[in-house]
Amino acid sequence: MLAAGSLGTQGQDPARDAKLLYIDVVAVDQKESPVTDLRQDELEVWIAGYQVPIETLVAVTPGSEAARGRLVVLILDDMTLPLPLVPRTKEAARRFVNRMGPDDEMAIVMLNGSTMESTGDRARLLRAIDRYNVGPTGVVPFDRLGEQVLNTVTTIARQLAETPERRGAIVAIGASWLLDRPIPPPNIARELRQEWTAAMRMMAFANANLYVIEPAGVGTVPVGSGSGGFARETGGFAFLNTNDLTGAADRILRETANYYLIAVTDPPVQRKAELRELKVRVLRRGVTIRVRSAVPGTQ
Repeated sequence: MLAAGSLGTQGQDPARDAKLLYIDVVAVDQKESPVTDLRQDELEVWIAGYQVPIETLVAVTPGSEAARGRLVVLILDDMTLPLPLVPRTKEAARRFVNRMGPDDEMAIVMLNGSTMESTGDRARLLRAIDRYNVGPTGVVPFDRLGEQVLNTVTTIARQLAETPERRGAIVAIGASWLLDRPIPPPNIARELRQEWTAAMRMMAFANANLYVIEPAGVGTVPVGSGSGGFARETGGFAFLNTNDLTGAADRILRETANYYLIAVTDPPVQRKAELRELKVRVLRRGVTIRVRSAVPGTQ
């Protein structure tokens, strides 16, 4: 994430805040439960190969002073998902709505195109899920499908950036071969690196992560898929080869409610680059962190 005056430092020193980068990090233990007691000296932040000192570390948990309501956007795959998987997709989507907190808002968006309208009205959201279905789209080239995914994520992230007081997350439920791998393999289709970069930049500006849920279940995705896909690049996670769709939804909601906000001084390296490599290392054994792979330049 990249923003000035964000959670944990807003209102301190505007001149100083303008020189800070804010990075959101999720930490989990070996059972995938949130770790909420990390100390500042247990983390290292590297930007473009340059280690930068951590200025502040704020743990955001339910009920903490820094906590805010969440804005979760569900993207339902109505372009490539087989018709028999529609009920399972609806099941996963309903779980998010039924577990909403009192200050949360959600939006239901179709991959093939629909307006994002966030609301806290559960009945309205459930009606939108009930209307979800897959329709005939004909044969669509891989690069056009990937472009649709990346442009949809960019558009949603841009709207999430307009509500920085809320923790943002995008959850794409559908075919993981597309949602988590939107860039076509080399020499097969048109290069989508520009669209990918735009999506990564906007997700960072919005302090939002992408999660992917594959509703097809165990044995439908090759082993190892999802270990380095689009979701992971944004600091999210891809839930593949699982029949526990409600468990996946619960884990996502836990992560969006328990995270850290790290403030670091913007280093004088690659500031004109569209994206700069980001690495955050945790020094405590048994703890895994999820963080986006890059932050935008600032000039």
